[in-house]
Amino acid sequence: MDCPKCVGILEEVKFGGKKPLVVYRCFACGGMWFDKGELFLAIKEELYDILEPAIEEEPIADEELKREVDLDKKEAICPRCSEVKKMIRMPSPRNRNVTIDYCENCEGIWLDAGEFNKIIQPSPFEVKLEHILDFFRSHFPHIFKENR
Repeated sequence: MDCPKCVGILEEVKFGGKKPLVVYRCFACGGMWFDKGELFLAIKEELYDILEPAIEEEPIADEELKREVDLDKKEAICPRCSEVKKMIRMPSPRNRNVTIDYCENCEGIWLDAGEFNKIIQPSPFEVKLEHILDFFRSHFPHIFKENR
């Protein structure tokens, strides 16, 4: 399959044993294609460091180059459906600060390089909720004791 954002070719990457998770990655731009339901599985199986190791990005100084590599703003064509089926850009349900490319036809999701790691970060709501739960756990341990 062709990369929906650059001139690269998507390469199949398998994770797991009996029933591996198959993800397609563009090794030119670093983006990843997830077929229907695969992004949820990748998050559930905690494949964070395997799928997208943390990369320290240096800011790009050249404005023309910056426009060329700002793939998040580039319109995507679904690599699974056809060369003419445009994907819709929408906020990720898990992290509204990340814009994902979604195909309404096959329900596949394209993530630009770095977006997977942003999506797996807890949302501000999840962080606040964990602080509240920590408060109640420390002040009311009898309510939260584990069943043994």
